[in-house]
Amino acid sequence: MSPSPEAATDSDEGLLERYLATSTSPGAREAAFHQLVDRYHRRVFGICLHSLGSASDAEDATQETFLKLARYAGSFRGEAKLSTWLYRVARNVCTDHVRHDARRPSTPVADPATLDTAPSEPDRTAGSDEALAMRAALAELDPVSRQALILVAVQGLSYQEAGEVLDLKVGTVKSRVSRARSRLATLLDDAARDGPGTDPPGATHPPNRTSHP
Repeated sequence: MSPSPEAATDSDEGLLERYLATSTSPGAREAAFHQLVDRYHRRVFGICLHSLGSASDAEDATQETFLKLARYAGSFRGEAKLSTWLYRVARNVCTDHVRHDARRPSTPVADPATLDTAPSEPDRTAGSDEALAMRAALAELDPVSRQALILVAVQGLSYQEAGEVLDLKVGTVKSRVSRARSRLATLLDDAARDGPGTDPPGATHPPNRTSHP
């Protein structure tokens, strides 16, 4: 069902209120909920992809996030933006996934160019040297700094909103993002100086097993 032009301009809170209102017809409630899903699916998927490192796992976590929105929408009290509340739900869902599956990667390698795209959209940069260098550089950042950088630089959240998602003070988020940007720039500069064909940061080599006479 395609949203009407009027629905496309509704605020998040207005759509949520329409979804929760018992006086709203079932069709209107469904339309309001789907408009919220359409509005935030790409960003929620990006957060989940960054956290889990797998597109299929990220899609599962995205669906679970929106199921929680449908089930617990009434618990939203408006103390933060609905988007911030939703991103925090997504982060908690991903944390639960990681805790229940020790085999999930602890250092996701998705790059900022692909974090805000839906899984059906082709990744046109995956094979480029620049994308590989970005993935490797991001993997070198500590998880919290990496999350803060993605939320602010890619998802477009304010420092305040990112802090609410990550349970960090605004000053801590600013510091993390600043250090992450500086570290990322250094790693990318090093990779550029090394040139193509060299190993990305953090790469390891198998032991040399060549025997000598």
